[in-house]
Amino acid sequence: MNILTASPNHRRTFLLRLPRLFSALLLALFLSLPAQSVTAADEPDKARQILEEVAREMVQATNARRDEIKADPKVVEELVEELLLPHIDLLTASRWVLGKHWRTASKEQKLNFMRHFRGMLLRFYSTALADYLSENTVDEDLIRFQPVRAEADSDDVTVRSRVHPPGGDSIPVNYHMHLTDKGWKVYDVSVEGVSVITTYRNSFNDEIRRDGLDKLIARLADRDSDLIKEPPGANG
Repeated sequence: MNILTASPNHRRTFLLRLPRLFSALLLALFLSLPAQSVTAADEPDKARQILEEVAREMVQATNARRDEIKADPKVVEELVEELLLPHIDLLTASRWVLGKHWRTASKEQKLNFMRHFRGMLLRFYSTALADYLSENTVDEDLIRFQPVRAEADSDDVTVRSRVHPPGGDSIPVNYHMHLTDKGWKVYDVSVEGVSVITTYRNSFNDEIRRDGLDKLIARLADRDSDLIKEPPGANG
């Protein structure tokens, strides 16, 4: 499936394939990591503690604003914009998504890709989350994190968790995080063993091979523009 041109129904099908409750994982996917200075206290398990705290805050915020979200699904986009996307390690994620094409891209191409990739993520995942919240409330026990097992000086860790959706089997979700000069940040998430970054890379790589990087960037820009016109939670 081409995730850039997919209809809302096809996007929801894609989300359910990666895996069946991927939209719910937006509560913890690309989580908001508080600005922090790097100190000796930033041992690996600090990454898990941050995810736990922010996941709890995000669950509380979405439940508290549930009526507001129903009245205006754009509220979801505001939450994602304010709390989630600014704290993705977008540079690392973009570099990994483009793979070998990043090395040959010009500075302008890299900047344009990052800008439009970010916009697509914002609109795409806001829609998914709005769809989920339109029919579901979220329990604070939705996500249960496991302690990080890594060397004390590790600066790249995997935080493992399980998501417990209502009425369904638990789903393993791994958060790949590294320590930057602004603290621990998420650069990829694996859901049931499937990497979000790898999924995008495979889709984009096919397009780049066929049409070139500039065409992909233009398609991202067009898709972002289309999603702006289509309010989050639209079922058309």
